[in-house]
Amino acid sequence: MPAIGEPDSVPDMLELVSHAHVLEVLDALTRGPMTRADLGTHAHAGRRGLAAALRLLGARGLVTRNDHGSWDTDAPADTVYRHTVIGRVVVEALSCYSLWTAMYNRAETDRDHSWNR
Repeated sequence: MPAIGEPDSVPDMLELVSHAHVLEVLDALTRGPMTRADLGTHAHAGRRGLAAALRLLGARGLVTRNDHGSWDTDAPADTVYRHTVIGRVVVEALSCYSLWTAMYNRAETDRDHSWNR
């Protein structure tokens, strides 16, 4: 993922936050490391939705876990998830109003261009 402020960072962030439960998981982990059960109480996602969000965040390098198993299978119940360094940077960036404004403007521009085709 490009650094915040680089040309491709806004579309990448826009794509990231468009996935279900991603923001909720990132936000929940600001409280500290959590198991999937703990995350489920904060993210209000079903098992599948939570697993999909965690896999996506893991693939993007924003979340890590304390075991070395595959992200393609369900982790043991006692597995603990936490932000990576870049995950904390992304959470900090997502707390900036200017990023949300840039993402909204980008989405509007993309939608306008798709209607004119």
